[in-house]
Amino acid sequence: MSDARRNVVDIFNTDGGLISSIGSRGREHGEFNIPYGVAVDKEGRVYVVDSGNFRLQIFDQNGKFLKQFGGVGTFPGNFARPKGVAVDSDGNIYVLDAAFGNFQIFDFDGNTLLAVGNTGVDPGEFMPPSSIYTDAQDRIYITDQINKRIQIFQYLKDEPKKEQSVAR
Repeated sequence: MSDARRNVVDIFNTDGGLISSIGSRGREHGEFNIPYGVAVDKEGRVYVVDSGNFRLQIFDQNGKFLKQFGGVGTFPGNFARPKGVAVDSDGNIYVLDAAFGNFQIFDFDGNTLLAVGNTGVDPGEFMPPSSIYTDAQDRIYITDQINKRIQIFQYLKDEPKKEQSVAR
């Protein structure tokens, strides 16, 4: 759970017991400037949108810093007003950006794979997107605040190519 006022993320177990607290105000690893969105992957890693520092930080299940990526800017891989984060079953990371009106998809190393959406009222456009979630079927749910809707996308996995045998 993120606490933007305290610049802390609290990690709880499934029984509601506090495991650890991460953070304080700052720019260094493990510090935050308005932590906003939080997600946990199937390995137990914790992903935190550090909104005021324009980055995503990743921690292990005990709160140990692992890596970060992002930065302020207008190019792919940068953020202007990051708000939410989600992770799919393949470990792809989705970061929602309210200022860009989109979400960007990254691999675990922070490489930009794709940006989806822009500002507007049509399908695939957002005003502004405010939260993101992925379910067990890799559907991606985006809360589109001013447009008063939830848009749903589907992550499509690459299917392995079957080798064709050649008759001789």
